[in-house]
Amino acid sequence: MYCMRGFVKTITAITLVSTLSINRPTIALKGNKMLVKEYFELEIANRPYKYQTRLNMVRCLKKLELWEMEYETITPAVCWDRIDAIINQNVKRVYAGYVRNIFNYGRNQIPVVMGESKVYDLPTQEELHKVIESSKYRLHLFLCMYAGLRIGEACAVVPQQVKKEGLNYFLHVDRAFSQDGKSFGSPKTIGRVMIPEWLAIEILNMKEDQFWKKGMPTKLITTACMSLGTKNRKRVIRINPHMLRHWFATDMARRNVPPNVMMKQMRHKNVQTTMAIYSQVNNADLISSLPTRYVEEEAISNVVNLF
Repeated sequence: MYCMRGFVKTITAITLVSTLSINRPTIALKGNKMLVKEYFELEIANRPYKYQTRLNMVRCLKKLELWEMEYETITPAVCWDRIDAIINQNVKRVYAGYVRNIFNYGRNQIPVVMGESKVYDLPTQEELHKVIESSKYRLHLFLCMYAGLRIGEACAVVPQQVKKEGLNYFLHVDRAFSQDGKSFGSPKTIGRVMIPEWLAIEILNMKEDQFWKKGMPTKLITTACMSLGTKNRKRVIRINPHMLRHWFATDMARRNVPPNVMMKQMRHKNVQTTMAIYSQVNNADLISSLPTRYVEEEAISNVVNLF
């Protein structure tokens, strides 16, 4: 409270909203206390975060059951207790980062959590083709598999993004749809990737029904992938768009593509991300790494003489 010319004025959260915000929805108050969701509306919604990031932040606050809490009761300890209860290390890492940003906490208040690389049982190239060819979203899935695109980027692809330089084709990745399909903007990382000629031609010859429409959630493709695995009788193949991005990176590593080239094709900021997260090994790779046991020639001849 403060005095001005004999009048006592009380500033509440609702007054603050009407002062700082135009065309914002009316905020429900819990007494005169500001709730976390009100704080988010006032402070976070105006920061230059991507649409999808803001959605993810709201989801994080709701999952941690902070959304309806009074803002003044929020402390690093309260947040960390809820974050630390999360089993999945990758979700824990992401949520810790969101909470630090939302409440302006330092790393000494909300620790940095180390994530765990997702390890996929990657099918062979032949197996993937047989599964993907049967999908109505085959082009979008091939963009994930052969250009390393994220699903939102693949959905946003149009012929104008393809450029030919000499005998080579490049795809300029500069747009993406949000998960709910309601927002169309810049991708997580902007850059261009070299793509196979056959894929470039398919993009250049895209038909009307292949263009993604605003409002269509990208989850349509992820959901459709869940039913594709049953179509291979020899082996149940389970795929999802992000697994295909992993396949793209792992395939390059197995073909001994230089790490700096892989980084450029994946549009990463550093090589460590490319090699640590996306280039995975399987049991066959581990077996091939085992050294051969040394056996003396005399021992070998003795074994042969036994027969």
